[in-house]
Amino acid sequence: MIDQKMSYAVKVRIAHRKELENKLDRAVVGAIREALKEPGRGVLVTRHDHQTFTVELSHEVPHGTISELALYPSV
Repeated sequence: MIDQKMSYAVKVRIAHRKELENKLDRAVVGAIREALKEPGRGVLVTRHDHQTFTVELSHEVPHGTISELALYPSV
């Protein structure tokens, strides 16, 4: 069972490249706010395809760090 209090994930979908930076920045700022409430997790930004990203807190990323993971090649 996942402890909902400890989990944080936001799915970001973009329709146009122009939206990418703004939407991801807002999601990352939200994740950082949550991470500061309960230190011990960093922010992981995962690219699933050219329109879909997930911003989440992860114990695998050191606190105070933002890490990126590309599951979809960016060409």
